[in-house]
Amino acid sequence: MNQIFNPDNPVMRFLSKFCDLMLLNLLFLITSIPIFTIGASTAAMYKITLQIVANDDPYIIKGYFKAFRENFKQATVIWIPILLVLIFFAVDLYVVYNIIDPSYSYLQFPIWIIMFVILSIIIYAFPMIGRYKATNKQILKNSVLLSVANMPVTIMIVAIYVGIAYLASSSAKALIITISILLFFGFSAIAFYNSLFLIRIFFKCNPDEMIAPEVDEEEASSN
Repeated sequence: MNQIFNPDNPVMRFLSKFCDLMLLNLLFLITSIPIFTIGASTAAMYKITLQIVANDDPYIIKGYFKAFRENFKQATVIWIPILLVLIFFAVDLYVVYNIIDPSYSYLQFPIWIIMFVILSIIIYAFPMIGRYKATNKQILKNSVLLSVANMPVTIMIVAIYVGIAYLASSSAKALIITISILLFFGFSAIAFYNSLFLIRIFFKCNPDEMIAPEVDEEEASSN
């Protein structure tokens, strides 16, 4: 019986991480309600999931709000333009599919390419904001470089997002199920899964060519 509740037991470690992801998902949802804060929420969520993957055992609530507060300005400055561009091209796709003549359907292809580029930047930008200290120019530049240098991972993650969107739009029942999973633990679970690949990519990067990892002053002073 003692073995079952041993913290080192694989089952207990799994349950512990699952509970952490549920709590992290709740924090993400609460701080994302205003919509314009989603960038800061995403950066904070990825900082925690990257720490979980690296076995750093972060304090979920304290660490999340610390990262949210510290990265709010930078993440929001990057997120707002991205959000506006996404809305613009989403409207363009709606026009192509529902308003203009079907003979102009080829116009969707350049739009999808641009959307792919934007999603590729998002995949790397906000995790880097949460993990590193860098300027907006460095973040965006390195996001493009990493998305190209790690194209298989980029395509895989984009495919996950597209697959979820496609599944949710397939039927009313699928939409309800998808939303329920996302509200329960889905957003943090996706971030955790992505972090399994992102952490390896970040570790492979040359610090002289990329950006220096963020150092927590409280942790540094305690060591």
